[in-house]
Amino acid sequence: MKVKSEKEIAKIVFVFLPMVMQPLLNFFFLVLVAKHCTLEEYGSLALSMVLVSVVIGFSDFGLRDYLLSKGAIDKGLSSGENLFVPATAGYLILVMAAMFYLGNVGGTHDAYYLLLSFLPEALAFAVVQRCLFFHYQRQDRLVRFSSLDSAFKSLPFAVKIGLFLLTDNLLLSVAVGAAVAMVSYLGWFYLRCIRRSDFFAADTQVLATFAKMLKLWRSWLPFTVSFFAFFLYFGADRILIEKLLGAEQLAVYAAATSFIAIGQIAVTAFWSLYMPRISRGFNEIGQRKFVLLAIGLSLGMFVGYQVLALLLFHLFYPESYAGGSLILRIMAGFFIFRLVNVVFEMYWVAQERYANFVKMRVFCGLLSVALNWMFIPVFGLIAPAVIVVVCELTLMLFILIAEYRWKKPSIVEIQPAAVDTAPVAVPADVIPTGTAQSSPST
Repeated sequence: MKVKSEKEIAKIVFVFLPMVMQPLLNFFFLVLVAKHCTLEEYGSLALSMVLVSVVIGFSDFGLRDYLLSKGAIDKGLSSGENLFVPATAGYLILVMAAMFYLGNVGGTHDAYYLLLSFLPEALAFAVVQRCLFFHYQRQDRLVRFSSLDSAFKSLPFAVKIGLFLLTDNLLLSVAVGAAVAMVSYLGWFYLRCIRRSDFFAADTQVLATFAKMLKLWRSWLPFTVSFFAFFLYFGADRILIEKLLGAEQLAVYAAATSFIAIGQIAVTAFWSLYMPRISRGFNEIGQRKFVLLAIGLSLGMFVGYQVLALLLFHLFYPESYAGGSLILRIMAGFFIFRLVNVVFEMYWVAQERYANFVKMRVFCGLLSVALNWMFIPVFGLIAPAVIVVVCELTLMLFILIAEYRWKKPSIVEIQPAAVDTAPVAVPADVIPTGTAQSSPST
């Protein structure tokens, strides 16, 4: 058992390392901004990144995951235009909604102009990168895609860091980095998907394709609802903080959550490595060992974050962000429950119980929004940090109660059957501490 566990941890690390490059570069970019800009400017950047993450996370309506499922393949729907056309339409709709919010509801002028600067990057990650992932996954070449995608995602953030160091101009750095992202991904997309003429169907019609996918809304809607529910309690809090407390308080909170993004990549790597295998019926380790592995990794992450918050936080962020250390220590409790919940989620997908999981997540998301709306004005930044942990704990309790009701009071070995739907974990693109889509949540 010990040898197998060590091998599985080694696999997670192998998948994790390429994926962590972009969040690390994004983290260092945020640290630079914090050291050279005011709290309000940092808060405006954080708000614009939240809205961009919404655009990236929901533009495809969950169609990428549905089109890669067995059901879509059997129906002959797994074709590039069925993803590209709806994702482009979704991108345009969400961009207009984000601009309307900043222009008429909340936010600052700086956040509005930063959002505009981010739009080319959002297009690259929301549409082009998703289509590339789809293309490579259809050919069972996801490992190759992940290695290339890591380099392509890291490039724009490296450009932002370099240009910001040279010019000290935040808006210019974001705009140029976003342009680099769009140009690089479009070039990759042209070489792999357009020039080879095997991505789009020969008789593609834009309006007909869009109408066809709309008629299939019952198939892909659960993916979108699940991602949206996760955003409610790991993204909407930032919008509420800015609305209720202002950009400066959001800056402190965003400084703490910039560290959380790195841990989220570990969760995404865990899902990316095991979800496809479990959904196809491969269960070499067993659910019991998966849960034990998840518990061990979760506790390790929690302890690591405590050390980081207590001893190292002040080395990254100026004194004006000192309150973020306590926020980080509290939010680290999220990982105690998150990774374990992901294990149950994978097996529920394989056992065709995903609809139940989505309902639980929606409830926790709505609970988070309601609690944040009530308690942020009273307790300040402590409230959303505690609430995100409470909501993840609530989700775990729901899962355990459901397991008990299904007459499985203890974790048992199972042999899941292949299913029609196997969603990708809530990607980093829904996690609003960066603007890039991690290759596959949750």
